[in-house]
Amino acid sequence: MDIKYLSDAKGTITGVFIPIEEWQRLQKQYGIQEPAPADSGKQLRQQLTGALQHLKPDDDAED
Repeated sequence: MDIKYLSDAKGTITGVFIPIEEWQRLQKQYGIQEPAPADSGKQLRQQLTGALQHLKPDDDAED
């Protein structure tokens, strides 16, 4: 199994990444019923669009 550890800027381990095949095997083995996330890409695009709409050009900025 190819496990990758995720850590923060201080080096503290904050998560683990495992291949999807391994996750699916564990779900089946332990009866984990977690629904697949909704279209997170679509949600991210909507959030970014909303955030960009709140930005105003900086009149003092120089190119």
